[in-house]
Amino acid sequence: MLLRRFGALPSALTALAVLATLLALAAAGGNGGRSDLKPAAADPAGGVRLVQANIKSGMSLERTAADLGQVFAQLPDFITFNEVSSRPDTLLAPPGYAIQRTPGTYTGATAVVWDATRWTKIAGGNYNISNVWGKSRKQKVHWGVRYANWATLRNAEGRTVSVVAVHFSPVTRYTPGITLPSYQRMAALAQTLSASGPVLMAGDVNVHFNGGGYPRNEIAAMGLVNVFDLFGVAPPTHDSGAVIDHAYLYQGDPLLPVTNLTTAELYSDHKMMVVDLGNVGPRAGAFAPGWVTNKGDAKATLRLVRSSINQAPPGSALHLATKKLSGKGIYRAIVNARARGVEVQIITGHRKATDLDRKLAKLLGTKKKHKSWAKRKSDWGSYGLPRALVLASTSGGTRAVRIDFNRPWVTKAQKKSGSIAQIRSDQFGYDEMFIKFFAAVGRTI
Repeated sequence: MLLRRFGALPSALTALAVLATLLALAAAGGNGGRSDLKPAAADPAGGVRLVQANIKSGMSLERTAADLGQVFAQLPDFITFNEVSSRPDTLLAPPGYAIQRTPGTYTGATAVVWDATRWTKIAGGNYNISNVWGKSRKQKVHWGVRYANWATLRNAEGRTVSVVAVHFSPVTRYTPGITLPSYQRMAALAQTLSASGPVLMAGDVNVHFNGGGYPRNEIAAMGLVNVFDLFGVAPPTHDSGAVIDHAYLYQGDPLLPVTNLTTAELYSDHKMMVVDLGNVGPRAGAFAPGWVTNKGDAKATLRLVRSSINQAPPGSALHLATKKLSGKGIYRAIVNARARGVEVQIITGHRKATDLDRKLAKLLGTKKKHKSWAKRKSDWGSYGLPRALVLASTSGGTRAVRIDFNRPWVTKAQKKSGSIAQIRSDQFGYDEMFIKFFAAVGRTI
């Protein structure tokens, strides 16, 4: 089986060194980066982690470094990068990492990066995905000319895996019908590489997973299996809401089950996608990164709120926010948490104080400089908060828990079809929302 065993401390130190370098580069670009950010803890259970990141071309060095810091904080085994032809190898693969790509405007636009402390390259190269020339006067490059970069890697246990970074052309008047031939080329490469072991492919394929243009049946016949189908969730990967960054396994290798799949915001117009495969068991503690929906269980997301509050230990801190709040369950959970020594801060978005708002104010106080408080902020949309939010310094044995809900904590709303909560347990994601939470009440950090 494709396994890795590694101690958390060496990997964490490597990630810290990488992050320090990236944040220093960000600071050199102008406004500086947050030097107090820490990487997510390494997972000692084994398995592999793949991160797909389209680092939008033309961004400032500061924003590029911040996005790369997010990527490396996930302690990935493998990274597939897009839109990086102008970025130097030293930025994309800092100490502890190695890179495979062929330099050039077209050949170097994608890249495969791996943790060199865990994996060693035994082969690598690039591969033409499409070769359609033609562009408008406004385009700097021919969008129909695309190359994949690939690397075959081996770990200390002698297991091999091939990783392919792709970026398909969008369909334009210069590139009609280009999507299916691009998949055919990628599948042909995967078939060749599969002789050495499992093949992972990821990148911006410029076709919406839930749209009519996605050639589902055709690519299935090629032996390409989308991780979205394996995991059962396909979150948006682009700021437009489209799901266009994909990851595939060739022949759906049974040794690489998808155990977690999450996305995270970047400065880029694409979100970072993190995919855990193989024997990556649940993350330490009760709140593993992933998604919870109310499909098949109308109370699942609301129960998740109460569970995260109920499992916060004495001395920990809870930062809660919801556009609306009703029902007694969450209030009782907050009362019990406060009684056992949890600091609780909550923001609600009601225009007029409700009975629950008044009860929370009486229980927690309203002075934002204190460790516990309750505040109302009706101008909810100004601060980038989700419809409801849990930030727990520790809960259920998991540190830096962040849970974003797409609906407020109102029983009727949460029971509606399509209620979704995304769980994260990385320090970057926690800090990102922590800043917004305090900005909403005008408190500096």
